[in-house]
Amino acid sequence: MRLRFRFGRSAVVVAAVVVAAMVAGCGGDSSGSDAGGGGGVTNIKVGYVPYADDAPAFLAQEIGIFRKHGLNVEFVPAANPTAIVAAMISGQQQFGFVTDPVLINVNLRGTAIKCVAPVVGRQPADTKRDGTTLVAGKGSGIKGVKDLAGKKVGMVQLNSLNSLDVQTLASQAGIDHKSIQLIQMPFPQMPAALSQGRVHAAVIVQPFAQTAIDKGHTVINHPNAVLWAGGTTVCFSALAKYIDDNPTVVKNFNAAMREAILYAKDHEAEAKATLVKRMNLTPEAAQKQVLQTDWNPTLTPDTIDKMQTFMKQFGLIQKTMPGSQMIWEGAL
Repeated sequence: MRLRFRFGRSAVVVAAVVVAAMVAGCGGDSSGSDAGGGGGVTNIKVGYVPYADDAPAFLAQEIGIFRKHGLNVEFVPAANPTAIVAAMISGQQQFGFVTDPVLINVNLRGTAIKCVAPVVGRQPADTKRDGTTLVAGKGSGIKGVKDLAGKKVGMVQLNSLNSLDVQTLASQAGIDHKSIQLIQMPFPQMPAALSQGRVHAAVIVQPFAQTAIDKGHTVINHPNAVLWAGGTTVCFSALAKYIDDNPTVVKNFNAAMREAILYAKDHEAEAKATLVKRMNLTPEAAQKQVLQTDWNPTLTPDTIDKMQTFMKQFGLIQKTMPGSQMIWEGAL
């Protein structure tokens, strides 16, 4: 059976309910963090969107950093953060990758969820350390953001970080963001979609951005470096109820990720090497990946506040709440 979802402003709520129902109906393991732990080790499931910045988390599992902090992690891939939130709501996963806009939407719609740990660090200002790229298709005639008016732009999820990036850049460039048609698709499909003309541009992360570049498509912008330098744009999150019920597990998860990021800073090649197995890259391709980080593992609520300002401007949300309420106090 093939299911297709069209995401709009109610994407997080609708997709969360649908996917959660599907997962529950499949009879999957709904055990909590205390299930299966042996010898003082707690088993947890962590949802993630596959891309290069997952490397420190993979490394933490492979070299025993998680186990040092009493955890054994099973990583569960997903196409986008909405599906990950749904899995946490259904109890299938304890922690999950989210972008700030998804975090904001979920909280404003009544489900308390908080960032509990960094993924790889804060957003760097240096584009050489920025793996998120706005790529224009070969022959599209797009040379800059102004040229996106009336064009189709691919992104991994609507009403999330990359779509907000495009809307914000369009507004700053003086064009109507509503004139841009946002097309949802997984990152791995974007290079082919550009080549086939199904989209004129796309916001792509590594390693898929390099595939697009190799096909002759052109990077015209680094949205996150331009808009959110020095801030937290993504995080590993958990439901507030889970945090309250499992404070030690959350504390240990945060400590392990902080240690892993600082270790990866001094052993970047070792971190990238995890992408060979986890993302089916060649060793050479893995080492060419850009880890989008300044290596600072502290989360920043002001970035969440800034994003809410733009989201409200574009009519994506009607109210706001302090970003600090969306971050577990132990991660600040």
